[in-house]
Amino acid sequence: MAGKNILIYGLVLLCVSQNAHAILAGGEFDLPSDSPSGRVDPFGASSSYNFVGALEISTGSGNYFGSASALSPHWVLTAGHNVDFNDDGEVDDGLSVNFHLPGFGSYAASSYSIHPDFTGFSNPSIHHDLSLLYFLDPLPSLLFPTLGNSLSVGDTATLIGYGRSGYGSYGYTTSASLTDRRVGYNVIDEFETSGDGRVYRYDFDDPNTGDGLGNILETIIGPGDSGGTLLVGNSLVGVNTFTEGYGGRFGDIGGGVALNNEWNWIGSTTGLAVPEPSSVLLFLLGASALILRRHAKSQP
Repeated sequence: MAGKNILIYGLVLLCVSQNAHAILAGGEFDLPSDSPSGRVDPFGASSSYNFVGALEISTGSGNYFGSASALSPHWVLTAGHNVDFNDDGEVDDGLSVNFHLPGFGSYAASSYSIHPDFTGFSNPSIHHDLSLLYFLDPLPSLLFPTLGNSLSVGDTATLIGYGRSGYGSYGYTTSASLTDRRVGYNVIDEFETSGDGRVYRYDFDDPNTGDGLGNILETIIGPGDSGGTLLVGNSLVGVNTFTEGYGGRFGDIGGGVALNNEWNWIGSTTGLAVPEPSSVLLFLLGASALILRRHAKSQP
């Protein structure tokens, strides 16, 4: 990648490079010890993140990996550009998507709904980059996330995805996978707004600077992490969609679509009862406090 401000969305053609979405480790030789294998969620079907699955996408002209969050037995949320490869804001013809859930199996999507305000990735904006996948045959019993909450600047968020990983010291080192679910964390730095759309950004801090959450915690997504999960506590608050920088290295920027103003569309499309943010606020505060305490115990 030639420049710091290159905007990259997270779908990579598998037959070209075998890249997929990435949750990066920190510095290879920093402490606490960190590595891509150390970021893999070991719990499989029993994981509290078992609703996060990998997408295997076929367009007729190529096969791609993405990531997504199951909201219910029939609905899955992902990035809009996962179903719109020509960036015209419409679901592409001839699309097929399989949703892989480690420990459960693979499930074929029956139909697709793209956000009505999405106009294609960076065409002209990256706002409202969301789509919903419908599954006529229900998904298995999963630990679905809490819906309806909002993301704020300063929140410590959990990022979850599959595929290629590496080290912040020099970028990607591993191959893609539909089975390795990786987990990391970052702090939301800023919002960019356009109309009612809200895009979040965070940076990938080098542990040697003393900034960020440090090795074994701080992360960034990478190419192929399209539609990946952003949580605060157990509340789904964002969808990861892009990076800016040099390819998974310290100093790069990650981001995506905050769901703050998207719940009405999600609720009206799926028929799910999405609570008002105030009704999940107390749960969120409690869950966030637990995560922060866990971070503190993990630091040297």
